[in-house]
Amino acid sequence: EQEKGIIIVCSALGVARSFYDGFAKAFSRKGFDVITFDYRGTGQSEFEGPRENLCLEDWGRQDICALIRYAKDHGASGRVFLVGHSVGGQLFCLADNARDLHGVVLAGASFPHWARWPFPRNLLMLFFWYGMVPVLGLGRKRFPTKMLGLSKEDLPAGLVLTWARWARHPEYVLADKFGLDTRGFSTLDVPILSYGFDDDTYAPEKSVRRLLDAFGRARIRNEFLKAGEISPKGMGH
Repeated sequence: EQEKGIIIVCSALGVARSFYDGFAKAFSRKGFDVITFDYRGTGQSEFEGPRENLCLEDWGRQDICALIRYAKDHGASGRVFLVGHSVGGQLFCLADNARDLHGVVLAGASFPHWARWPFPRNLLMLFFWYGMVPVLGLGRKRFPTKMLGLSKEDLPAGLVLTWARWARHPEYVLADKFGLDTRGFSTLDVPILSYGFDDDTYAPEKSVRRLLDAFGRARIRNEFLKAGEISPKGMGH
């Protein structure tokens, strides 16, 4: 049976590719080839040079870009799909070949900014972005993301500081001050299915909607669901 397409799984910040093994096996049984990977400098992916020189935007414009190119060149069907979990759904349009995708599924993906959380959590996020991250990242090579429960491993501090700098601006990566090529957001012309959950404390509905608004031409279906109706344990992030 010819493969139905290739699915690239772009993981959340600090989440190892092995987390998505169950998803990959399930869709492999349905006839898809599935690619999971660790971003450069994390998990099993090596980085040539000091890790403090890593750039968060390179996860999109280089890592995801390279995988889209590989999938397009090697897939039997020519159909390439992308699943973006959290930061994976924020960064994939920094790849200049995102236009080659045939469809996108987002999970817990958003443009975070403290003002988009409901009170009183918005005050906690304000403190997190403006106080905790800059202070804990000061002078460190590795940020204590594991201690804070943000990931399974400590990440290069520069990556987390960049993430916080973006989140302090309401336009996130789209802000002109960051100098990123974000044309991929406005030009992407594919179906996008976005899943969000009301118990996801990292991606509130307003933040999810702000990300989806950035896709100027995409055909979007936004499913923001009540987690308790799906699983008694909830869904979370």
